[in-house]
Amino acid sequence: MPNDYITLKALVEEINAFVQGGKIDRINMPEKDEISLVVRNMGQNRLLNISCNANNPRLHLDGDKKSNPLTAPSFCMHLRKHLSGGIINAATLLGEDRIVCFDITAHNEMRDKVNLRLIAEMMGRYSNILLVKQNDVISDTLKQVSYDTMTKRCLLAGAKYQLPPQNKLLPTQKEEISQALATYQGGGLAKFLISNVSGLALTSARQILYDSGIDNNAASLSQSEISNVVNTLLEYCNIVNSPKYIPCALVDDGGASDFFVTKYVEFPNLKELATLNEAVVLCTVEKDRKERRQDKTKYLIKAYNSHKKKILNKLEKDKAKLAECQYTQDMKKYGDLILSNAWAIKKGDKIAKVQDYYSPDCPQIEIKLDDKLTPQQNSQTYYKKYAKLKRTFAAVCQQIQKLEEELQYLLSIAPSLEICSTSDEIAELEEELTALGALRKNSRNKIKSKPSQPVAYEVDDFVILVGKNNIQNDKLTFKVANGGDMWIHTKDAHGSHVIIFAEGREIPDKVLEIGCEIAAYFSQCQKDGGSKIPCDYTQRRNIKRHPCGKLGMVIYSAYSTATVVPNEHKEYLSK
Repeated sequence: MPNDYITLKALVEEINAFVQGGKIDRINMPEKDEISLVVRNMGQNRLLNISCNANNPRLHLDGDKKSNPLTAPSFCMHLRKHLSGGIINAATLLGEDRIVCFDITAHNEMRDKVNLRLIAEMMGRYSNILLVKQNDVISDTLKQVSYDTMTKRCLLAGAKYQLPPQNKLLPTQKEEISQALATYQGGGLAKFLISNVSGLALTSARQILYDSGIDNNAASLSQSEISNVVNTLLEYCNIVNSPKYIPCALVDDGGASDFFVTKYVEFPNLKELATLNEAVVLCTVEKDRKERRQDKTKYLIKAYNSHKKKILNKLEKDKAKLAECQYTQDMKKYGDLILSNAWAIKKGDKIAKVQDYYSPDCPQIEIKLDDKLTPQQNSQTYYKKYAKLKRTFAAVCQQIQKLEEELQYLLSIAPSLEICSTSDEIAELEEELTALGALRKNSRNKIKSKPSQPVAYEVDDFVILVGKNNIQNDKLTFKVANGGDMWIHTKDAHGSHVIIFAEGREIPDKVLEIGCEIAAYFSQCQKDGGSKIPCDYTQRRNIKRHPCGKLGMVIYSAYSTATVVPNEHKEYLSK
């Protein structure tokens, strides 16, 4: 993804067109490395998102509106104190590098006007967000760095803010770049360009060479070719004002993966978009959502897998014990046969040869004896083994039933781990796993959260709600839905409870089919790659809680089944 100087400069110019003169209404920090500012300008409110995530640093307007933690982090509180109500004068790049600066005029505690700079350094793992006072003193920083040997900088409150040291040429240094290109002696011109000029991505360098009409594998450059490369580079540095400015994104079956300021020749199937900001949102928001979910649920998935393995091991051991219990009746038979033949058995015998009158043919069998015991004592030993195996059989059967119910409930959590996205949903999954014993209770680290909300759809004036975990499923089915509402669930598979709210109306076949397709999408079957998935549907009045009492587990009757293709139906999502 060419998150370089060329792309970032074009993006900042687009963003500046809206935020310049805008008022900062609200400041939130939905993630530990991301802030969002609600900016009001031109009669509308838009969300300015700034993320310094090492894997996915990004800057854009609008996009994904995330839930905020109940307790704001200290950096967020600091920004609220100094920037709330402030006016954004301009958004620019600093030092011709990937550093975005928002010049802001705000008021201090004495209501005096002060000039501040909100700086976003979009440089991979060195990305950061800082608030800098007008005398270039750092007021606060999201990531505090006492001293970094790579960047040669100290990023702490009270320290002097300095731009990162630059050992390459700036993209607008025309003469210096020309001199550097004159020394090129082969070996790949695009790589030579990015190793000498700062803030260029390899894909952008190759595109500049293509537009200049120069082969990347050229052995050397003439003066006219050097001039062409430099002029094209300068044109790309100001591409927003050029006819070449065609914001686009690389979209395939897996979604949007790259965004570009123009149609890069090495990517033939690019989708044109109205703005570069739109392309950035399309490519980065979904990627960020997936990475955040994986990061936040990593410990939950680990606990889930560990607990699942523990249950399966217990089941294996209990089933082995159950296999031993098949000899229960043999123990009683041996006791009876020893007792009935006590007259022929002596103390000291190691084997008793007796007639098995329990079998029709009465064959002669051998029974092992303890030579230190009398026949009566050997008989009692087998009777005790019989009683023990009988008790074991009953206890193990009960334990296996309990473990299988626990396993089924645990497996029902698996789809929720795949689709959870908000901190509230993650907190509810943590609550479920803690109740199962998969996670330890830790009241000191427990973060308060509000109840999460189900996925809401609206199809032809019918509201459809989808539970994303067992807590939501239980609440939807038994507290929100009425008896006449339609309940949908995948047949013989774990998944979400889907409710179509009838409100006394007859549900059309189209709405019912869409509800089944949504239920199939939010299920384990969809993950397992099922092309057509059967879904059961029935009125809510036919649903009862499962006797095991686990959240989200039900039994139902008087149902019908429809076979459908999974479909998320994003077009019907409630806004």
